[in-house]
Amino acid sequence: MPQADELAGRGSVIVVDNGSSDGTAEAIRQRHRSVVVVPLDSNTGFTGGVGSGVARSSADTVVLLNNDAIPEPGWLGALVNAMETASPDTIAAGGKILDATGQRADFVGGMLTFDGHAFQRDFRRLTNEVTPPADGEEILFACGGNMIVRRREFLDLGGFDPDYFAYLEDVDFGWRSWLSGYRCIFLNDALVRHKSSATSDRLGAYERGVLFEKNAIQTAIKNYDDELFARFAAPMFLSLLHRQHRYVTDRNGDTAMLRRTPLGSDQTVRTVEVPPDGLLSRMRRSLGRKIAVRPGAVVLDDPLTAMQFRATEWLFRNEQQLMAKRSQVQSRRKRPDSEIFAKFPIHYIPTYPGDGDLMSSALFRALRPDVHSVDKSLEEIMDP
Repeated sequence: MPQADELAGRGSVIVVDNGSSDGTAEAIRQRHRSVVVVPLDSNTGFTGGVGSGVARSSADTVVLLNNDAIPEPGWLGALVNAMETASPDTIAAGGKILDATGQRADFVGGMLTFDGHAFQRDFRRLTNEVTPPADGEEILFACGGNMIVRRREFLDLGGFDPDYFAYLEDVDFGWRSWLSGYRCIFLNDALVRHKSSATSDRLGAYERGVLFEKNAIQTAIKNYDDELFARFAAPMFLSLLHRQHRYVTDRNGDTAMLRRTPLGSDQTVRTVEVPPDGLLSRMRRSLGRKIAVRPGAVVLDDPLTAMQFRATEWLFRNEQQLMAKRSQVQSRRKRPDSEIFAKFPIHYIPTYPGDGDLMSSALFRALRPDVHSVDKSLEEIMDP
């Protein structure tokens, strides 16, 4: 195992096997007999895997490392030394992450958007073009793929929310940590190289999209304090509605009926042109006949559109549980969001088709709260 000598009898290595079926768990047991292997019956995602590993530990601090990350020499010592010398209110420290070649930035800090999404700052930029935070500098959140955290406090705050499965769970935890009175810092010497998306690509783009959308909205709902939740709710939900509208009208075959005037009438039978692998094509093959669509029937055959609606469906289906979580999170609040966002400003970053038009519209500007924030384009924060 990488850098096991740095432990020097002070800790142990725990590997969570997240429901694999290729003999990985047994291979690790045979090759590394000192390693504790935690085999899971099914894939519980990054959050479930971390939760299982932390539950098995009895250490004061735990170090999280992705399976597709390779530590550089001195990585573990930098993490451990930082937490041993940090103030008691430092709950976590995040290390620097570069790409697999070591030439481009992966994680050197991050930023939160108004609707709960987040971005890695300077993602994929050449390292000689990037100025990372200084050692010990405060950051809103550490990347869960390379961080050290105080175990008792991590568990006390609920750890990574298992409802996330993957993506933005570390952003949620960072925000929860700050509002609960803790802080998080950055470490340059705790360096790993990361083959980005080596594991997550197996989920597929559409499944990742659902996770990003549902996790972003629940991050915002859970963590905004009462004042800012009321002020950001309108632009947040308007953005969700606008993105769904753009996906429906731009990416699906027969959506003319959505543009028909309220009292208009059209009884023409239309045929629907969809990609060969589309839903209607599969229905035609299954039913063995042609399908005619009359006005009033709008077929959503685009998986990216379905992604948006799946995320919204999750939100409404889990609303009661989500609001209970919000109450629990807010009961621990020791810092107002105004203090947190004075350090780490909220960002507005057009990301989806039509976001630029929406954010420059009179309606969005009227709903946008007068809170210290930063406007950026994707090109300004990362290498496209």
